[in-house]
Amino acid sequence: MSSCNIGGMPLPRRNKSLDEVTGLLLFFGGILLLLALCSFDPKDVTSRLPYAKYSSSSELPVNFIGRVGADVAGLLYFLFGGASYFAAVALLGLGIARFIGADRRFWMRVGWAFVFVLSWSTLLDLQKLILLDWKQRFNIAGPGGWFGHRLDLIIGRHAFGAVGTVLIFTALALVSLVLAMDFHPVLALRKVSAALWAVLKLVFRALGSLAGFLLARIRSGSASEEEVSEAPVRTVRTPRRRLAEAEKEEVSLAPEPTADLPTPKIIDASVPAPARKPSLAEVMKSKKKTVPGAPAQEVLAGVEGEEFSLPALDLLEGHSDEAHKPADPAELQGVQKIIIDTLAQFDIEASPGDITKGPTITRYEVYPATGVRVERISALEKNLARATRAERINILAPIPGKDTVGIEIANSSKVKVGIRELFESEAWESSKAALPLALGKDVYGHAIIADLAAMPHLLVAGATGSGKSVCINSIITSLLFKHTPETLRFIMIDPKVVEMQIYNDLPHLVTPVVTDPKKVLLALRWVVDEMEKRYTIFAKVNVKNISVFNARPSVGKPAPGAEALQSETEDVAVVAEEGSSPDSPDAGAVAPEDHPAGENSVVEDTSEPDLPVTPSDDLIIPDRLPFIVVIVDELADLMQTAPADVEGAIARITQKARAAGIHIIVATQTPRSSVVTGVIKANIPSRIAFQVASGLDSRVILDANGAERLIGKGDMLYLPPGSAKLIRAQGVLVTDEEIQGIVSSLAAQGKPRFEASISAKLSGTIMPEDEVTDEEEDLVDQCLEVIRQEKKASTSMLQRRLRLGYTRAARIVDILEQRGILGPKDGAKDREILVDLDGLDD
Repeated sequence: MSSCNIGGMPLPRRNKSLDEVTGLLLFFGGILLLLALCSFDPKDVTSRLPYAKYSSSSELPVNFIGRVGADVAGLLYFLFGGASYFAAVALLGLGIARFIGADRRFWMRVGWAFVFVLSWSTLLDLQKLILLDWKQRFNIAGPGGWFGHRLDLIIGRHAFGAVGTVLIFTALALVSLVLAMDFHPVLALRKVSAALWAVLKLVFRALGSLAGFLLARIRSGSASEEEVSEAPVRTVRTPRRRLAEAEKEEVSLAPEPTADLPTPKIIDASVPAPARKPSLAEVMKSKKKTVPGAPAQEVLAGVEGEEFSLPALDLLEGHSDEAHKPADPAELQGVQKIIIDTLAQFDIEASPGDITKGPTITRYEVYPATGVRVERISALEKNLARATRAERINILAPIPGKDTVGIEIANSSKVKVGIRELFESEAWESSKAALPLALGKDVYGHAIIADLAAMPHLLVAGATGSGKSVCINSIITSLLFKHTPETLRFIMIDPKVVEMQIYNDLPHLVTPVVTDPKKVLLALRWVVDEMEKRYTIFAKVNVKNISVFNARPSVGKPAPGAEALQSETEDVAVVAEEGSSPDSPDAGAVAPEDHPAGENSVVEDTSEPDLPVTPSDDLIIPDRLPFIVVIVDELADLMQTAPADVEGAIARITQKARAAGIHIIVATQTPRSSVVTGVIKANIPSRIAFQVASGLDSRVILDANGAERLIGKGDMLYLPPGSAKLIRAQGVLVTDEEIQGIVSSLAAQGKPRFEASISAKLSGTIMPEDEVTDEEEDLVDQCLEVIRQEKKASTSMLQRRLRLGYTRAARIVDILEQRGILGPKDGAKDREILVDLDGLDD
């Protein structure tokens, strides 16, 4: 025995048989009452009843239900007037509801049914058009009976008036109808209007067919006698044949949605194009040291490095044709038919469009019929996923730049996109980008080749395992295949330690890969200083960006007296490479007063590719400047260490560094608003989003939804610079073996040339500074001893221990921070000690 529980007290299960019996009694009672009301005659009412009109009753009642039916009908007429028929209809409705067991509040429904009858009784008494003679015929108070007349007097005449009473009881009648019978007027009106519209369409269609038939007959002339004799034979058809011809006629009369649409095509973009064999001229050109999109001379001013050559495509894996299975057109058309049939189930008429099978997803396009809102198709995302049995779908309503709606469904077998396939594509070969990036292939199989110089910065974000690190590796590989160390330098920041250690032997590096989050700010500050130096050079040379600077006419022409500097600058470079004493004022720089030259002469710098400062604060102007690409692999770890300083440094670089040839790529697997702040996003217009957990994360990256519907494994959304159009693509794949081969090939041509100042700061080596006096050097030694003893560092501690003023103590702390010994300021906390002071040689 099952039971329900209300308030902790178990209730017995309802008796279904009793419900059915009660429902039958009410239903037939309603029929009896309806027959009694229809056949009512006042002479049949028993004379002794108070509502009888005549003193004597007829011997043979004419009422269908006899004397009892006449008495009951007379009583209802006396009480409710014309509303008695509503009482009969209410009994029929209550009986049906009780019989089918759908009624769980029977007595409440009975009460609302009584209110419904009372409302109509009052409304009938208020009107002055019909049933006015019932007062004399049936001996009642009015068309609404006794109840209607009394409610009219009490409420209508003395309280709300005629108009107010009509509105009140009309609303009450509708409310009681809904609560008593579950009758919804709006829904019923819709169904009635739909039925009427269907009837009208049939009528119009029949009239159109008749008009077309008559017009054809008029044009063809009168029918011949043979046609007349054969007409009866044609009208004799079997029912099945008539049904088939009717369906055929209906299809022919219906408007053809595809009449003006192009023929659907099936595009298989998952199969890569065959590799193009390079010509002899291209092979000879690749052996040279020139870089596409860069000036003819690639060596930086005074850098006496090895002759670097670009990596060969043989270091990359070729794609296998066996792994790419062509698409089955019948299978793709079957899925498209399922989509169209599912839309038709929801009264959405659509026509088939193109089908494009990409490496990861297949896009099915449909043409909505005229008048169909595309928002209705977007709302059916879950229904279409159920019908196609897809794990996850994405609906583009509409596809940007087209008049179709796209339904993107993941392929059962995904095809990887190798980076060699993109390097062999026509888009890569014909690209004139200064910093080309091979990102992947879109849904239509087109290679996506972006230009980092035009972005000018990039944000990459996605969940763990979605393909973010592989995308960073593909970006680095793309740049290595287009630039040598003379034209491009890297600064790599990897707080996760393991992602970028493979690039430590890369000759393009300015400094070893930075893995300590506490030292990241030092690297970013060096980038800011380098940016300011470059702008100072641009101002002196009267150019506005790095492209104009590298292409200026004076490039390659030695300045007067530059030959005399060659031997001495080579000696300086040798000393710098062998780690000469940092106390030498000539280490890494050549003073212009030691080597007199013309005012506008170009002085070469043989120590490092950056711009050293001479004792006279004059910058040496090189022939060319390399691009600098800063890669931050995990922003979240840095924002936990020093969020304000990191955010400020990144914001300053992204705001000004484009013209200086400095570009930054920021990646994170934690796309929260506290990590990817508004200041960072405002200055990085280009974004790449991989699969994320929620739409909130997608809006943080792209300012739009969509990334939460990606399927992972390189499936991404790319937002190009200066565009609001998201491009869905499959990211390119670069394996660790390929990266190792590329790095080994470049490392064999030359060792990394780290910039002396930033490398010394990051490694903890104390570098001398010209502006530090001997007295300050003594104070620095004393402060280092105090910090070594206390194992902490702060300005207030140095003030107390050495009895210094705030200005001198803060000055010493700034010097230690510049030398990479202390970390940046972090609120009221003590400074971080970045080096091992116990092992530091004073």
